[in-house]
Amino acid sequence: MAQALLRLCCYIIRDDFGPIIEEVAKVLLQKGRLPLVSISKFSKQSVSKTRECLFVLIQHNLVYWAETREGSRNSIHYSIDQNEVLARVNFGIYIKYANEWVRHRGADEITYYMLLNGKGTFNGFIEDRNISKRTNSERYLTPVRITDSKSAQDKASEAEQRELAKVTNFIPTKKQMAEKRKINFDSIERPTKQQKGEDPIDENQYYRVNYEKFNAKSRNRQIVEFVKAQINQSASIIAKVVLDIVDDEKPNDVESYAISAQRIIRSVPIEKTDLFNQQMQSARRGVTREILIKQYLDYLVEYDDILRKKDENMGGMYIIRYNEICESLKKEIFEDVIMEKYGFKGVRIVRLLYEKGKLDEKAIVNIDESFRSSPKAYRINERGFCTNTSNLSSCQEVPRSADRAPSRTFYLWDIDYKKCYDVLLNNYYQTLANIHQVRFDYESGASKTPRKERKRRCITTIE
Repeated sequence: MAQALLRLCCYIIRDDFGPIIEEVAKVLLQKGRLPLVSISKFSKQSVSKTRECLFVLIQHNLVYWAETREGSRNSIHYSIDQNEVLARVNFGIYIKYANEWVRHRGADEITYYMLLNGKGTFNGFIEDRNISKRTNSERYLTPVRITDSKSAQDKASEAEQRELAKVTNFIPTKKQMAEKRKINFDSIERPTKQQKGEDPIDENQYYRVNYEKFNAKSRNRQIVEFVKAQINQSASIIAKVVLDIVDDEKPNDVESYAISAQRIIRSVPIEKTDLFNQQMQSARRGVTREILIKQYLDYLVEYDDILRKKDENMGGMYIIRYNEICESLKKEIFEDVIMEKYGFKGVRIVRLLYEKGKLDEKAIVNIDESFRSSPKAYRINERGFCTNTSNLSSCQEVPRSADRAPSRTFYLWDIDYKKCYDVLLNNYYQTLANIHQVRFDYESGASKTPRKERKRRCITTIE
């Protein structure tokens, strides 16, 4: 695990649970999967206190546990999920937009209650049961099962052991396989038809917040803001309608299912009709509301592949390419960082390297006319290629002679956007960790130390 990511995870746990639980979580983050005795030894705490810390982390879905066989006895191993720790950074976003995304007042209170307790029941908490039904039916909350206590690694290991047991046993005959299928078919619990007025919510069932659903909604909100900034408000309204119709639950989906243009037109809210009427009045005669919305759909298909037209059935079937939109969002954030640090010419150099590939300074000057008028045109490395100091670009030396003299060497510059995204993400983790560290120092009274001393400590911690 990267040092910046480790620091951030530890600071998040200290902020939410205190320094004692932070020590236990730090051991699991550094060492990996361990039993209780080893965790107590590395954290330098008693076994009882370590067990209590693990109970708190398990309650808040941060630690997994699994019982494994070691010789003649069974032992319980514990492991921590760093993605669950990092998800706690977005809790404020979940609570802020819960009412808007669930479309029901009081959803933010349920979200806050579940996030505060890790997992909980609806028993004695909610008077308006319509909220609980909506959050449960739309998968904003997910029920807690016994298998959720095991990590993906433990589940894969158990599945492998079951398959090995099948192979080592005798090969069943055709009659035995038929009997086994009949037993499995009869043992299936068929769902009964729900009676009218029956409450599907079990008050004794434990639920937790579905992070993937909230992350997907947060991604959709960023896509709508991106369309509004790049095109206009009407296009963002149509993009929001399309995203609400699809309503995917996972933020890492590649694309959505296909939806028809007629369904999109019917789903555009009536209160937004005035905006389209104003545009129809300014347009040429004969432009109706349906034609205007279809024009926007075609424009979203052409502009940066926000939508993609699958076929012409039912006036056109459209799908959303999430991976391409997310790449556009990442690219925009990266270029904004380059613009802030190195200016417009730095952004221009980055785009040229991304489009053309490996180039030297003279080739960049010949391609882009904006550098020809500069009095220091051939000193691009001091102005734009200084991004190499931030690990954003790379330089490859191509010598023209055996002595590898600098005057007879080509210096080809290249940039990899995926690598740049990783660098920016690591810088983001490091910045958040530094903010937590400064706040903890201020609360503990360490802010009274000289500024140079605090800066030296921060640099030492980063290294």
